[in-house]
Amino acid sequence: MAADPKQTEVMRQINEAFQAAESKLAKLREAVERNTELARANGKAAFLKDKKEQTHRELGEAVWQAVQAGRLELPQGFARYLQSIAAAEKAAADHAASLTDLLREGEEVAERLKVKSVAKPQKVVATGTKKP
Repeated sequence: MAADPKQTEVMRQINEAFQAAESKLAKLREAVERNTELARANGKAAFLKDKKEQTHRELGEAVWQAVQAGRLELPQGFARYLQSIAAAEKAAADHAASLTDLLREGEEVAERLKVKSVAKPQKVVATGTKKP
């Protein structure tokens, strides 16, 4: 018995569509794998960059502490950096002092309010009993 030509054509089209879908899926899988590798590489690069910056900060802090302690003298070319650091530290100290002043003022105001409310006793106007 011969196969129906319409069924054969439909099966051929289904087979072609299936193979095309498999091919697209394989390409998509490759693209996803490539992007995953790129994301990992990018993540590692960011991690290494952060580690390098942290190491630079630690080195700078160690050098600054050595300069402040008088154990290290930097060449004249570093004078502007040292001035910038000193200015930043002074600004931070000034800011911390102003915050401390604000907090102290707030405590004083709170203490005055507490004293005022405690100093005036409440007067009892009525005893709470009714006369019949």
